[in-house]
Amino acid sequence: MAERWLQDQGLDRESWQGMRIQHGENTPGTMWESVLIEIERRGGEWWVTRLDRNKEPLPENELGLRIAE
Repeated sequence: MAERWLQDQGLDRESWQGMRIQHGENTPGTMWESVLIEIERRGGEWWVTRLDRNKEPLPENELGLRIAE
C-alpha cells in the first residue's frame, strides 16, 4: 500500500531508501480508538519501526498515509 502511494506521489524507488512512512487509522468500536504504524525502507525492504495503539482517535491530519517527519 505504501509503495503504491509513493508511486502515486511521483517518487521513484531510488528515493525510498531510508524513508519513513506513517499510516494512521481510527478504529472506533474496537479495543483501541486508533492505530498508528510507521515503516522505514531499509535495504530494499520495509521494516515496522513503530506501532501505537491509542485510546483516543487520531486527528484528521494524521489519518491515512504520509511521509513521517
